[in-house]
Amino acid sequence: MDSPSHGPSNQLRAAPLDFDLAAYCKRINYSGALDASIASLKGLHSAHVHNVPFENLDIHLGKSLSLRPEDMFAKIVGRKRGGYCYEINSLFAIALTAIGFQVQCLLARVLFNMTAVYPRSHQLLLVTVDGEPWVADVGFGSCCLREPIRLVPGVVNEQGPDSFRLRKESDSTYVLEAMPVGRWQDLYAFTLEPYLLVDFEPYNYYNSTSPHAKWTQQKVCTLPTPEGRIVAVDREFKIHRAGSTQVIRAESDEEYRLMLSRYFRLEIADPFIR
Repeated sequence: MDSPSHGPSNQLRAAPLDFDLAAYCKRINYSGALDASIASLKGLHSAHVHNVPFENLDIHLGKSLSLRPEDMFAKIVGRKRGGYCYEINSLFAIALTAIGFQVQCLLARVLFNMTAVYPRSHQLLLVTVDGEPWVADVGFGSCCLREPIRLVPGVVNEQGPDSFRLRKESDSTYVLEAMPVGRWQDLYAFTLEPYLLVDFEPYNYYNSTSPHAKWTQQKVCTLPTPEGRIVAVDREFKIHRAGSTQVIRAESDEEYRLMLSRYFRLEIADPFIR
C-alpha cells in the first residue's frame, strides 16, 4: 500500500482559529466525541453526509460559489445550505483539521455514468489516523460514502444499503467502486498527490460558470437516507429505497421549493435564473 507523504508542503492549510466547532456540530446533528480518533471520524462523516445535502442551487440562483472558509461556513452552517464537492468536502476538511486530524485533499477523475474521458475534477480527502490512511468523501452526490474507508484495496465496505470497495488500478492510482444496481461500478479514480484548498479555485470556477459543465446545466440535490437515497435533478425527485424507486415531479418552481424544503430541508426564497 502506498504511504502518503506527510511533508509540510502537503498539509491542509491551517483551519481558521475562530472556526466554531460547536455550531458546526449542531448543524450536522453530531453530539459525539471531538478527538482525532477513527470513531470520531466515522461519526462526524456519517453525521455530515446525512445532514448536509449535495446541491448546486446557487449556480442557478445567479450566485458565485466561494471557497473562502468563512463564506463556506456562513452558507452551510449559518444558512443551513449544502454545496457541491469543493464546498462540502473543503468545509469538512477544515472542521477535521480544527479537531486535530491530519487531512490531505486529493483530486479524482469521475468515471460514474461517463461515456468519455473527462479531466480530473472531484475533490475527496485522505485522513490519517494513528498512522493509517482513510478515504473520506462527503461530497460525491451520486453515491457518496456514508463513512470513511481504509485505503486498502479489495475490502468490501457495507454501509447501510450501500457497498463500496477500492481497486488498485496501477502503482499510483486507486479506483473507488460501488454496487448501486447489483453490480460493481467505478465511481472515480484518484492518486495520493496532495492538493491545498486554494488549488481547487480554478476547478470551482470552471464547474460553476462554464456552459459546458454539468453543474451549470442541471439543478442537482442528493442526500442519503437510512433506506437509500433521495436524488433530485431539476424538478424530478427520485426517492430510492431498498428495491424500489418513487418518482415525483414538481410542476412549478413554487412546488419545487416546497419539495426542496420537505426532502432536503433547504429553504430557497430567491428566484431561479436558469
